[in-house]
Amino acid sequence: MPRPSSSLANLLANLLAIVGLCALLALTALTLFDIGLRSDVVFSIRSFSTAFDDFLMESGADGLSDLYAPIGIIAVAFCFPAMTATRGAIVVDFVANAAPWRVREAMGVLGDICLCAMLGLMAWWVADYTVDVWDSGETTWLLEIPRWPAWAAASLSLFMSVLLQISMLFKQLRRVMASEEPEPEDGGEGFASGVE
Repeated sequence: MPRPSSSLANLLANLLAIVGLCALLALTALTLFDIGLRSDVVFSIRSFSTAFDDFLMESGADGLSDLYAPIGIIAVAFCFPAMTATRGAIVVDFVANAAPWRVREAMGVLGDICLCAMLGLMAWWVADYTVDVWDSGETTWLLEIPRWPAWAAASLSLFMSVLLQISMLFKQLRRVMASEEPEPEDGGEGFASGVE
């Protein structure tokens, strides 16, 4: 039976993945809308009707490109916790499969350590960049939206991924220390179901 903390971690990882997917869908919709605004039909309406052109300029529709970066950052970063919780990283283990089970599990520990280090470095660099963006007061060009909130959310998501990966590392260490060969894992199936 899963512990409540891991269930909460799975739920949070799933929710973040859903938010990341919604951000990706919003990014797609914004791109299509922006393409539509640049079509010949819309340009002819804008040149024919100054009121329509004024409406588009005042509504900020020309600043849609300012939304691409923050939404894209959220779309990518919010998928890392679910990838970590489901052990969804790409694994090439043809060498490990030929080795004895304890060596195979030890190679899994090495892979978990490398993934944890990579996620930790990413989280640290993104957090450091977030502080720089915060200190500089950087905004988007046209709509002047502060850039730091998206980067702060991304760094929190990456730090959550690090915590989940540490949990996976301890789970893998338990597999290495087992007295007999453990059952094969069924990682990567469904949403975040791998944390126990």
